[in-house]
Amino acid sequence: TRWSGGGKAERFGLADAAEALGIRVIMLEPGDDITELAHEAIRAGADAIGAAGGDGSLGLVAGVAVAHDVPFFCVPVGTRNHFALDLGLDRDNPLTALDAIRDGDEIRIDYGLAGDRPFLNNVSFGVYAEAVHRPEYRDNKEKTLATVIGEIGTEAEEGTAIRFEGPQGGQAERTVMTLVSNNPYVWSGPPDHGRRLRLDTGVLGIATLAEGTSPDGKAGRGLRQWAAETIRLESDEPIKAGLDGEAVVFESPLELACRPLGLRVLVPSGTRPGYVRPGESITAELIGLARLAGIGGSDQQ
Repeated sequence: TRWSGGGKAERFGLADAAEALGIRVIMLEPGDDITELAHEAIRAGADAIGAAGGDGSLGLVAGVAVAHDVPFFCVPVGTRNHFALDLGLDRDNPLTALDAIRDGDEIRIDYGLAGDRPFLNNVSFGVYAEAVHRPEYRDNKEKTLATVIGEIGTEAEEGTAIRFEGPQGGQAERTVMTLVSNNPYVWSGPPDHGRRLRLDTGVLGIATLAEGTSPDGKAGRGLRQWAAETIRLESDEPIKAGLDGEAVVFESPLELACRPLGLRVLVPSGTRPGYVRPGESITAELIGLARLAGIGGSDQQ
């Protein structure tokens, strides 16, 4: 898209570089339906489809690729490009991602589903989701998040009324932050805070700060992290979410699931997803997950 990453695609001359490789380029304009454009491209004969933009747009196009069983590729010209980072692409030199078409490999990775909406990174609920839904969020993310935290509070009893079952049983009743990711995140330090060791584990990563009951029936609140193939969320109201950074509203109940090896991806030859863990403590890891979801201060002391 023209506006992703502050116009990064145009600055790098992406359209010309792609056309030189024989790739048909469709420039997304405000108001366009990206999923319908992707479907039309495949119906017109495309044997692979890619996207250059933010992670939310990438997930939509990837979902179309899955529906038609064609390979997907991406060019990291969004603002953060977390998916491209974990996929092993060079965010500083986004045009190198086109080597996937020139001389690339096809690999299979997992993708996530929230209801029927595909996602590549994560879906957040609670204070971050509330912030993403504010009109002023795009212009000033940190200030908007701070405002939401001030209004809602950071105590679990003041969190969003979303219910779900915790690890080994137990029940969460309210959440300050819940992050459900396509494969588990680990703490990676600034500036990205969270990275994934692999993209083919076949499970969701779940991290939550919530209040409820533990498996032994004791009430309380805590920060928990676990992995599961699915998780079901329930609420008496529509569920606000931040899906790969985009504002989305789901009806309750909401089922989130991992689709193992369901996405065919074209990457430059030799590229392999994953991150080498630095050996940080579980506490640091959970702090990193909170920051990845938009909760917590800066790295400055």
